[in-house]
Amino acid sequence: MIRMLAIFLCLAMPLQAKAQVLPDPLSDTVSDFADLLPPDSEARVTAALTKGRADTGVHVVLVTMMRIADHGGANQRIEDYAKTLFNQWGVGDASRNDGILILVAKTDREMRIALGSGYQVISDNAAQRVIDRYFLPAFRDDRYAEGIEAGIQATYDLIALPFAAGADTPPTPKKTWQDFAPMAIFGLFFAGIAGLIARSVLADVLVRVKACPNCGKRRLSRTREVLQDATTTTVGTGLLHTHCAACGWDRSERYSISRISDDTSSSGGFGGGSSSGGGASGRW
Repeated sequence: MIRMLAIFLCLAMPLQAKAQVLPDPLSDTVSDFADLLPPDSEARVTAALTKGRADTGVHVVLVTMMRIADHGGANQRIEDYAKTLFNQWGVGDASRNDGILILVAKTDREMRIALGSGYQVISDNAAQRVIDRYFLPAFRDDRYAEGIEAGIQATYDLIALPFAAGADTPPTPKKTWQDFAPMAIFGLFFAGIAGLIARSVLADVLVRVKACPNCGKRRLSRTREVLQDATTTTVGTGLLHTHCAACGWDRSERYSISRISDDTSSSGGFGGGSSSGGGASGRW
């Protein structure tokens, strides 16, 4: 009887691993589960992803986590996990399979750019170049927001734009790009998109993984208060409240709310795209 019970438990363990629940997206642009992006950076990233999707038709999604094991990825390679997450969310257009999922796992110290099955193998090389040249240099210095902003711009320039244009191979980047500091890259799109911010309340709850700047305890919570709703012609405003339950520390910051898009040519949400496992990975 004991031997049969042991066999049953061994057989049940893989089933439990497979039953791990994957997270739902916080938005169709940014799911910052690790809270790596401060409000102003999240605003720029959200706006860049929204604009890039409108310009190219390619749906790019950013996902950050501390560990993939905390979100249903225990005992999995990041390549397998990113593919599974990509397909469950349905990133990209279902007919073109042109979606791109960028997954950053801070504590695991690895990342993945997962590509839809519509991309050719040559795009894997472009994805590796984006990771090595734009994401990882900043990540190695714990400058995650800078690396993410630079990497997203490069993702559109070197992967999404060539795909949208029907190019067989991604263009070779200009040599002067390698000499640009990350802040110079941000300046190319900062003026037009500064002040826009994602309205994902769930992402703010995850601020509790950060230490309080006053007492050092991980008891932070974050809420958003809308002061003026956004319209199709005007940017809205709100207050971002951060509170520590341990010491009572409070901080309120004003933020901007993105204008409501009336462009029917670039719909939001997820389009049911799929990935066959293409892309590239990196560690730091």
